This record gives sequence, C-alpha cells and structure tokens, in this order.
Amino acid sequence: MTVGHSHALSASLGILLAQGTPWALIGERALTELLVALAPTGQGMAHLARYLRTTTARVAEDADPQMPRQVQVLLRTIHELGYNVKLPRCARCGEEKLLVQTLHDGVRACANCAKETYTRRCDECGRVRPISLSRGGVSLCNTCRRRHDDARKTCLACHNVRLVHTRTDAGPLCPECAPGKVEPCVHCGLTKRVKVRFTGGATCDQCFSIIRNTNRACPRCNTVTLVASVADDGTLACSSCAGRVSSFVCVECGSEGIRHGKRCYPCAARLAVNELFADGTPARRVALEPLRVRLLHHPEPKSMVLWPKRSASAGILAQILREEIALTHDALDEHPVTQAASLLRHALVDVGALTPRDDGWAGFNLWLDRFLPGQPEEISQLLNPFCRWDVTARTRLMIRRNGLTDGTFVRARRICRSAHRFLAHLHAQNVALLDAPQSVLDYYLEDHPREREHLRNFLRWAAESGHATRIRPVPAKWADPSTSYPMHIYRDWMTRFETDETIPLRARICGLIAGTTGRPSSTTAKLTRSMIDDTGHRMTLQIGKSPFQLRNPLPALIRRQLDEPRRWDIESDWLFPSKLRAGTHTDYSSFVKDLQQLGCSVVALRGAALVNLAATMPVGPLADLTGISVNVAARWQVVAAAAYSQYPALRLD
Repeated sequence: MTVGHSHALSASLGILLAQGTPWALIGERALTELLVALAPTGQGMAHLARYLRTTTARVAEDADPQMPRQVQVLLRTIHELGYNVKLPRCARCGEEKLLVQTLHDGVRACANCAKETYTRRCDECGRVRPISLSRGGVSLCNTCRRRHDDARKTCLACHNVRLVHTRTDAGPLCPECAPGKVEPCVHCGLTKRVKVRFTGGATCDQCFSIIRNTNRACPRCNTVTLVASVADDGTLACSSCAGRVSSFVCVECGSEGIRHGKRCYPCAARLAVNELFADGTPARRVALEPLRVRLLHHPEPKSMVLWPKRSASAGILAQILREEIALTHDALDEHPVTQAASLLRHALVDVGALTPRDDGWAGFNLWLDRFLPGQPEEISQLLNPFCRWDVTARTRLMIRRNGLTDGTFVRARRICRSAHRFLAHLHAQNVALLDAPQSVLDYYLEDHPREREHLRNFLRWAAESGHATRIRPVPAKWADPSTSYPMHIYRDWMTRFETDETIPLRARICGLIAGTTGRPSSTTAKLTRSMIDDTGHRMTLQIGKSPFQLRNPLPALIRRQLDEPRRWDIESDWLFPSKLRAGTHTDYSSFVKDLQQLGCSVVALRGAALVNLAATMPVGPLADLTGISVNVAARWQVVAAAAYSQYPALRLD
C-alpha cells in the first residue's frame, strides 16, 4: 500500500468512525477491508477521502445525492449486510438506484433515467441515439455532430483543424492538447497523451502498456517479474522491493502479474473456458471433459482468454455442447465452416472424444462430393469416372509405393481441377474431347503453361479409355537441371542458413535439410524426436533405412527447436508440432512460405542438392537418402554427368 493510499485510508476511517452508527458497529478492521476493496488504488482512495472531508452530510443518514459512486456502493454493501442506512434516490424516477450522472439541470440520476433524458431521435440521421448537441431546436447525435464543419476548429496549441475538446478564453483546444491530457512522459521523456499517473508520474499509453504487460528484471533484486510499483525514490521496482501492494494483483488468485482486466491470464482463461462448457448438457460435458482439462492447461492462457468468444472452432464446440450438433465425424463433415470444423476435429481426436479416422481419404471423398455435382452433362460424363476411379486408383498406388505425404491429396485435387478447367475450355469452344485436335491442346498449354504437369494424367486416361483419339498425352519432365540453383548460389544459401541468426529457426532447419539431403519440405515437417539420436557429441537423423550424421550447425539448431515451448502437445513426438491442429505436425506449406519470404526456392535448392549428391553417390544410397526411386536416382546421375568414384563420409557404417 502506498504512502498516499495509507494516509487517505486513515483519514476516511477516522471520519466515518466519528459519525457513530453504523460505522462503529461494523468495526475498524471490517470497515478497512470494505474501503480497500472499493478503492484499491491510491487515486480512488484519495477521491473518497476528499469527499468525506468536504461534505457536511452524515453519510449513512442524509442520502446525499452528490456522493460519489464509491460511497454509494459502500452504503449498498452494508445495507445488504443488514445495517440501517439511507440510500440516495434518483431525481427522475425516485427509486433507490446507483446515481451515475449529473443532468443539465444539476440533479443526479440513475443510468436508465440519464439515458432516457439524453436519448431521442436524431434530426439528421433519424436514429434513436444519445443526443450530443441541441441547437436551434435541432438535436444531433455525436456521429452527426462530428460531421459538421463547425465541430472542427483550429487548435490553439497544435494549429491543426480538429474536433474541439475544450474551449478556453484564448481559443479552442483539440483532444490531444486539452489541459491535463498532454505532458512529458516520465519514462520515455516524450510529450504525449497521459494514460495514467500512478506509475511514478505522467505515463503515456505506450509506456504504460510496456509496464503492465512485460515481465522484466527488477533493477534492485534482478528478479524477473512485473516491475510496476513505485519505490521511495520514485523509480519503478517490483512490489517486494518497493514494499507496497501492487496495483496489478489478480482478484481471483491474488498473484501479481500481467492481467486481463482485473484477473491474471490463467484465471481469466479458466473462467472463459468454464463459461463455455457451462452451457452444455450434462452428458456432453462429461464426454468432453478431457478437452476442457486440456484447454485449462493450455500453455498460452493469453490466447485462451479470447478463444471461446472469437474462434469459429469454439462456436462449433458450443453447439456440440448444447447437442445442436452430433459428436461425430459426419456432423463435422457437414458443417459449412470446414476449416474450423477440421481444427476442432483434431482436438477432439487428440483427447479421445472422437475415434481416429483416415482424414486424408475421408477429406478427399468429401471434397469430390462437393466438387463434381453441378457440372454440365458433357463435362460430368468424363470428369466423374476420371476423378472417382482413375485419380483414386493412382493415388492409392502412389501411397503404396511412396507412403502418404502431405502433398498426396493436394496433388490429387490439382489433377481433378486441371481436368475440369480443360474440359470447361473445350465446352466453351463447343469442341468435343473425342474430336479435339492436337492444336487445341497446344494453344491451351501455351496460354496455361502451369497446367502441363497435372493435365498429363487426364490426357493419358482419355487416350487409353478411347475418349480422346486425336490428342497425344503431354511428355513428362523426369529430371530438369534448370530447376536447380547454380552451384555458387547453392553454396551461398547454405552458408546463409548456417550463419544468419535473423532467419527464423524452422526456416534454417528446413533449408539445411533440403540442401543437404534433397528432401522436400514435407520431410522436415514430419520429423519426430524418435528419428533423432543425440549423444551430445554427435547427432544422427534417420529419414531413410539407415541414419546419417548431421554436420554443424544442424545439431545445435535442432536442440533449440526441441526446447521451444509447445502450444498443444507438450509431450508431442513431433519436432514441429502444429499450433492449430492438435496431435499433428506443422503443415509443409508453412516451411515453403518461410523460404519464399527469404527469396529462396525450395525446388531449386533441392535440385542443386540432388545434382551435387548424384555426382558423388551410388544409386542405392542416393535413393535412400533423398527419398526418390532408384530409376529417378539413375536419371539424376545422368543429369549430374559424373561418376561416383568419390563417396562422401556422410553415411554411417
């Protein structure tokens, strides 16, 4: 408790106890607790003491309508405890209510009466709103008043044409220059708008935000905590060194720290989550109790404070709790907000509220159900069998050969969309696929060169099934050295990933792994702790059949990533756990975007690594290290145009 706070409290206690009943019956100790609860800050306590010193009314008997809100709340509190006191009445309705505003005629009124007094239909916009200006029989709301030219005048201090806040004898002042609003900040020294004064003097909004939202080392004891209490010499220190009660104490747990309103973030998050689950039925609350426990122990309580009210996933969860939506995969599949439903599904599966399923195939089939209907008959007759049978069969074959990757179903969707766009182009040209000549395809690919890769699958199917007789399938590009960086640019990027600390950590790890092994970003995204063997002196990584040793600085970077805080799964095996999808890894596209923001192409980086490795490694180890097939590895060796007489000491014995 500050010195000023203590003096004001002592003065208020003395005045109230001197008035006798009921204050003497309450007792000094209980009355002290009431006053501290009503006025926790020094400024509020000083305001309370100032009124008690200047008024001639007996607080408990005269029902003074001019008493401040703190005194009114004090009277109401002891009245509820059974003490006989008189409460002030509203001058308009005559009821014993909290008086919050002084009207234009000087009387005090409750909130409802004040609103009725100043609220009527605006003569300009026609809306029923609080009236800000009445002039010449015309009533204007604040929004309409601010639009008028006479609402803005040249400020006497800054000479800018702004809204008038205060009118003085010398001239008008804007809100930024009004008296008591702008002073030199005691912390940054800049002349800015004053936010608060209880942090050692006039404090601007930016400095106050830093003080109340930052844990830093106390200049006296070096303890990392909230440094927001004023010491005897006027400097800021922690509450222990200052010897005063902090103004940032949580009303729930009593701990000092960064707060959301009057509560610390863990308490505010707990309250928000419990309120979300309180609306649910008993059966659903029992079924989703593991999810509630997981949310209560979320490592980022600051985000959980706002999550129940702002997140679309939380809205779907509230519907499930109220049994408006079934707790099933099918119900989540049918929800129109697909991304929010998908994120909630991951969380429900992770805590055991839903049984796991193959989301890849389920999501792809659901996407086909939405993508295929509504097409013209000419397109639907070709697109349906191609997407339902050929794309699905080839995707299953690719999964059996190479395993399921993040890009498996992305590629399948792109093939379907590419086929649809080509068929829509033919339909617009009034040309049937069976009669379309090769020139139509050539002109189309000339205008849409990016369609070449994915359209090849549809054209091959159309030719084999007899739906296209005059169009030849597009040849495949199996290994193109133009997709790789020149060696000097490749070395520059590898050096930068090794030494540049300004690059995000996961981008450095992805760049080094892609540049060392020629693996795609999805490989980095799927790394787990079990793939890493760290003895302290050397680290090996197993992404193929046999492990290989990592060279510096990759081991140090991976150790830093392992120490990074986890958002959902603290014990997750993923090296890069997703911050949104519980139980899964970060999507590979995030790594691609990180490298793209640096100006680095992961395809060109991988191409340079493959050329470098193909020139020095046998086909078998090359295929195992890079994850490509033996045939593709042999083709890369042809591209590299070099024998593998020198075998690098990269693999383990």
